[in-house]
Amino acid sequence: MPIRPTSHFDWQVLRTVKRSKKPPVGRTLRLVPNRKTKDGSFLTDLVEEGLLERATGTEADPFEATYTLTEKGKFAAEYGEYEYQVKPRVAEPAPAPKERKSR
Repeated sequence: MPIRPTSHFDWQVLRTVKRSKKPPVGRTLRLVPNRKTKDGSFLTDLVEEGLLERATGTEADPFEATYTLTEKGKFAAEYGEYEYQVKPRVAEPAPAPKERKSR
């Protein structure tokens, strides 16, 4: 499996979860208030990558959910990289050629 480095921000979030004694609430994981963290999609992305899992809550309200590390997330929090699954490309069908109007 290929290895992907974590971004500095993601690594900080993972380290925060690792150091926490109780599963932290998503709102406390918004370490830097900027456009990227405004809607909580960064938490959903970390869950989809398999680095975090929701202990409570749902995807609909990521700031109210609590999060714990997965085994992959523990490794990424410690070393700043993780193995990821390569997703196969889905070939889109070619568009049909347009018919030319005859004169």
